[in-house]
Amino acid sequence: MGFRRGIHNLTIQKQEAIVNGRAQGRTHLELWKQFNISESGISKLLNMWVDQGGLPKAPKTGRSRSTSRLFDRNVSLLSLVNPHLTAVDSARELCDPKNPKPSVRTIRRRLQAAGLNGRRPVKKPIISTKNRKVQVEWAKAHKDWTKKEWEDVLWSDESKYMLFGTDWIQWIRHPQGTRFDPKY
Repeated sequence: MGFRRGIHNLTIQKQEAIVNGRAQGRTHLELWKQFNISESGISKLLNMWVDQGGLPKAPKTGRSRSTSRLFDRNVSLLSLVNPHLTAVDSARELCDPKNPKPSVRTIRRRLQAAGLNGRRPVKKPIISTKNRKVQVEWAKAHKDWTKKEWEDVLWSDESKYMLFGTDWIQWIRHPQGTRFDPKY
């Protein structure tokens, strides 16, 4: 036969199919031919299945998480309640002196894992409902003006005045697909 794969290359679905095939009475030889795995590999898989009471579990690698699922959820909820908070502000708000404080980078990773990346807000003018109605009425009243009437209008240069907010970009965190939501 050709190249035979080991059991560590199998997907969970194939491992389950091998175990189910054996439970249905198929022989190791039949399973070997179907999945192109050595008979000893099939035996090892079935023995591990019996020993571990289910799917073979791969050993965990890497460092354990420094935050709990509850803390991660609280980080996400805080950012959804106040999307203008930075990761530093979130760390300051969530961590008390008794508990060890996770790094700002960890909090930023948790926010990114929840799909709450820092984004630029959409630029939109702050126009009140009353002013919108006035603008629409004015536009309707002047929609039939001729070119001569528009020439009599004195157009002045516009200047920028900061009535609300600041001139720099204030990043926000919002879920994907909510870019034009007025909250953000």
